[in-house]
Amino acid sequence: MKLKRLAQVGLALAASVIMVGGMEGSASASGLNVSVNKSWGTTTFYPDGDWLYIFDTDADGYSVHGKIQQLVCANVGCDGYVWTDLRTGCYDTTSIGDNGSEIRQCNYDITENITVRACEARYSDGTRYGDWYCSNETKS
Repeated sequence: MKLKRLAQVGLALAASVIMVGGMEGSASASGLNVSVNKSWGTTTFYPDGDWLYIFDTDADGYSVHGKIQQLVCANVGCDGYVWTDLRTGCYDTTSIGDNGSEIRQCNYDITENITVRACEARYSDGTRYGDWYCSNETKS
C-alpha cells in the first residue's frame, strides 16, 4: 500500500513539474528570427528579447528605417487579416548605430505569441524613397 501511495505522489510531483515548466515556457518568445535583406540595408527582428536591428550597408545618402507590424483582424467579424504597424521609429540615419557600431538596435516590449514581421525602407530628409519591404511572419 505504501508503494502505491509513493507512486501516486511521484506521479503528482512529475505532473506539477511539467505544468510549471509549461507555464514558464509560455512567457518566452515562440518565433524564429526574421530578416529583410536588401543591397542597401538589413533589418532583423529577434523575438527572444524583442530586438529589432537596422543595418545601413550602403553609403548612398539614404537612411534605413525599420518597423514591426502585426497581423490583426480586418474587421469586427474577422473576415480577413491585415498588417498594421505595431512599432515604428527604429532607424539608422548616420550609418553609425549604437555603441559606435554600424547597427542601430531598438528594444521593444511586445506581447508574446502574436504574429509579427519586420519591415524596412530607405528615407532621405524625412521622405520615404521606394516601398517598404517586409520579412516572412514569425511569432513574438
